[in-house]
Amino acid sequence: MTVHRKTLTFAAALLALVPGMAQAAPACLTRPEAQALFTYALPQVISGTAKRCQQVLPADSYLRTHGTELANRYASQKGRSWPEAKAAFLKLSEGQSSDVAKFARNLPDDSLRPLVDITVEGLVSQNLPLKSCDRIDLAVDLLAPLPPENTAGLIALIVEMTAKAKDVAPADVADKAKIAGLTLCPT
Repeated sequence: MTVHRKTLTFAAALLALVPGMAQAAPACLTRPEAQALFTYALPQVISGTAKRCQQVLPADSYLRTHGTELANRYASQKGRSWPEAKAAFLKLSEGQSSDVAKFARNLPDDSLRPLVDITVEGLVSQNLPLKSCDRIDLAVDLLAPLPPENTAGLIALIVEMTAKAKDVAPADVADKAKIAGLTLCPT
């Protein structure tokens, strides 16, 4: 398995963070919006993945030994990425329901952020396929040295590449990206 495929698997898992919200969303995100959304959400995705995969990964796996540390390190950038991530979240919520969008838009940030955090972590920890855990663990290990912005930028780029050329991604990853419904605006 190549590093590219492992990264695509991790990106597909990250895309799972907005399955209910993005599936019906006709809106597309720019690469900077997607990168901000991913930068913001990565700590919760990592935490949710570590929780979900704990039951199937060996004790010495990266997520079990360093997952909390990595999530905490990545969380240091959340505040800085929140304004753009919030705009991306609200843009996607518009495609789901005007009521959902209105509710989210009217919440103060100190209420909306924890709601987004809990939702992302919960969706990942409940829905991530256990058979993907070993590949995701390896991908997280390979990406861990990168700053959160670089990891998020790489994931956004992969989403864009997958949307432009379905043959870039293995069928199972392309299908998951399609299911998640996240679309990057054409450049």
